[in-house]
Amino acid sequence: MRRKAAIELSVSTIVIVVLAMSMLILGLVLIKNIFTGTTATVDVLQSKVQNAIASLFTDDSDDVIVNLGKDRTATVRPDSSLTIGLGARNPDGARINARDQLQYKLSLEEATGSNCISANKLGVAKTKALFETRLDQFLQFDALKDFSVALANIDVNVPKGTASCTQKVFVDVQDKASGDIIGATSFKLEILKGGLF
Repeated sequence: MRRKAAIELSVSTIVIVVLAMSMLILGLVLIKNIFTGTTATVDVLQSKVQNAIASLFTDDSDDVIVNLGKDRTATVRPDSSLTIGLGARNPDGARINARDQLQYKLSLEEATGSNCISANKLGVAKTKALFETRLDQFLQFDALKDFSVALANIDVNVPKGTASCTQKVFVDVQDKASGDIIGATSFKLEILKGGLF
């Protein structure tokens, strides 16, 4: 009797282990498929953003454009991130032969008492830490569109618990060879109040 019960118990254990492994494998395959689909979607979105920035140059006389609409304000909630598209072209429309032919620099507006960088808000260190894209130095662009528009992503990551505030960000674009500033613009980063979710 004991042997029969022991065999039944071990068969039940083996069946449970096999079912658990099957569920684990199915779960891993499902997660892989979700992430693979997400990567493809991001690539399509990035291509659409590049096309949108390039089309803005046909409608606008500016040589530096931030893809945020007419008010040039990026809004983000704590515990989330944001990517802002940046585009630049030569003022004379000349061909851009390399990603580093034009360079851009991001810098923050000085403390006004009410912006993020002010001591009574986030302060200098915490405000600069919001930007994954380096500040206060010239950087090469990420891509070229038809050798006429240089494109870059400005990445912002706002940690959970960040106080609401607004920060003006200046964008300068220079020709690397001459060192001349060929265009400039600015945008506002507005950190909204955190929600319950």
